[in-house]
Amino acid sequence: MARRVVLLAAGAVAFSPSAPLAQPRLRLSATATDVETDKEESCVSFTVPVPASLTKAAYKTAAGEMAQTRKIPGWRQKDWKKVPIGVVAGAVGAQTLKSLAIEKLTETEVHSAITGLGVEVVGQAQLVGDVEEIMQTFTPGEPWDMRVKIDIWPEAVWSQPWDDGTLAVEVEREAKDQSTRDKALEALRERYCDIEDAPADHVAREGDVAMVDIDGYLRDENGNRAGELPIQGAVGGDDLELILEPGKFLPGVVEALIGKKAGEKVTVPVDFPESRQYREEQPLAGVKAGFDVTINAVRLRSLPELNDAFAGKIRPGLTLDELKQEVENTVGGQEEDKTTDTVHKELEKALAERLTSQLPEALVVESAKQRFAVMLAEMRNSGTDDAALKQMISPEGFQKYLKVVRPKVVTELRGKLAVESIGRSIGVQADEQQVEEQMELVKRQYEQQEADSGAAFNEEKAREKVTYELQRVAVLDKVRDQAKITYVDALSPEETARKMGIDVDNLPPEVQLG
Repeated sequence: MARRVVLLAAGAVAFSPSAPLAQPRLRLSATATDVETDKEESCVSFTVPVPASLTKAAYKTAAGEMAQTRKIPGWRQKDWKKVPIGVVAGAVGAQTLKSLAIEKLTETEVHSAITGLGVEVVGQAQLVGDVEEIMQTFTPGEPWDMRVKIDIWPEAVWSQPWDDGTLAVEVEREAKDQSTRDKALEALRERYCDIEDAPADHVAREGDVAMVDIDGYLRDENGNRAGELPIQGAVGGDDLELILEPGKFLPGVVEALIGKKAGEKVTVPVDFPESRQYREEQPLAGVKAGFDVTINAVRLRSLPELNDAFAGKIRPGLTLDELKQEVENTVGGQEEDKTTDTVHKELEKALAERLTSQLPEALVVESAKQRFAVMLAEMRNSGTDDAALKQMISPEGFQKYLKVVRPKVVTELRGKLAVESIGRSIGVQADEQQVEEQMELVKRQYEQQEADSGAAFNEEKAREKVTYELQRVAVLDKVRDQAKITYVDALSPEETARKMGIDVDNLPPEVQLG
């Protein structure tokens, strides 16, 4: 296969001098001629006529750069401006000099011509033809026609219309989770529980409330105070209210208070683990600390019965049945939202299958790279050590990832292409008020992230994502109205296990499904 010359704007960096050279005066605007658009291949080809004055100027500039950066026999490098072009060509090779001159022209001419085409390009342009042929057609000081090909954002080419009445998907309905409803009611009982002072001789037990003073510090090998903890502000304080439930506070502190009485003091050594929580939320991972805890009082908590009186504590006049219905509306609404998300995803897949558009490889690779970066960030946040991550961050590592993720990337890109096409054809756009409301939520989230990590907020990018997602939902809602959706009930954990061939009736007692 004939080799191609890839037009990289940064391709001349290897030849660039430490100080920039004066560039030839190029035209303000290059014009593309003989434009050919291939929708199936998602590319555009065109010719850029380059006048003789520019081919000569580019060749001269290339010779100057070579003279400044290469050793030219018989000449001192500081005299590079005086070296004749023929001498430079003889030293580095005429083909090398031509190649750099062509790169000089493509940096401005191709970019200018593409701008005039008014298309959304993807990746980098290529000169059409093999290297030897291109070099033969280029002569400094003579006009030259650059034939260029570049990928563009594809257009949707449908194998069959999306709205012909045959679009159908099967969707697993989100299972009704009674435990979620029970947890919601239990959380309300916890929030509106009754609290009273315990008798003076009461021994603290799990579920009680302890009013405590806590003093935290660094601990040496002998358990003595060795300085302040390495965080902003104290870990602890006076008159803190602790619900005595193991695992809900600093490691070991709650456990040490259970079995104690008001007025007692305890010292709790804490060796913070090397975990994500203590590495990111507070810089305490691996720290050896000590906490002096004084129990000022113990209070008793009693959870209310689920009845109308309890519901009335939440809102006057509210009955238990009405409260349960409100919980059902909230939890059931979340389950319905999840089902709708699944419907949208299945519709996108079905729409993607109806497209015949060729996706540019550059588009697929760039999308995969973004996924790859997100995956690595999530792995780091999950505690994967840097050594393991470094083994993955390599061209070979990415190629392995690309091979696995390519089918999913292609389907998602085709789905996006289909949604955008339908949106344009039926005139569906994102609701501006919804965009503004979502932007306010996004800004609040970013403000919190900025406080934690110093990340800057890119409003333009955020608005673009919010607008697209709202438009996507609006378009897919319209598609759903014309598609056949078959809902099936989700399988239980036991049914799923049986479908996978697992003998659920003879599982060990310690194995829990779900």
